[in-house]
Amino acid sequence: HLYVAEEGRRADYAALLATPRAGARIHACGPARLLHGLEAASRHWPEDSLRVEHFVSTVGALDPAREQGFEVELRASGLVVQVRNDQTLLDALRSAKIEVQSDCREGLCGSCEVPVLEGEVDHRDMVLTRGERAACTKMMSCCSRARSGRLVLGL
Repeated sequence: HLYVAEEGRRADYAALLATPRAGARIHACGPARLLHGLEAASRHWPEDSLRVEHFVSTVGALDPAREQGFEVELRASGLVVQVRNDQTLLDALRSAKIEVQSDCREGLCGSCEVPVLEGEVDHRDMVLTRGERAACTKMMSCCSRARSGRLVLGL
């Protein structure tokens, strides 16, 4: 269905999403107005029914004045890496010669995902669902941080 504003047609998200459908997923990408409208209209759907792709991060840049440093243990090697308050986990890992793939460096693409074995994550990405965040088994190393002073990664 096309809803062209210039032709006087607007999508009625509340009507389109009034009745949740078992097993249905809503996938969307587009401007913030569209994504916010879909989020509001699908709040009564099962958790994580709506999946969106963002092109701009709303999380913001790292602010060293507001951040705490933390340490990360790499389970496979036992190596412990310190992450300063002014650097990302991705940068700390690369400084320790641990290669982690990345692309956007804004928490939008998911390419820098690393497995989390222990610890609580402060998720700052735009990729993971609420359920994935609650499970705390992975994180985006370019933007997310530790809530506590230590994480153990499956690296």
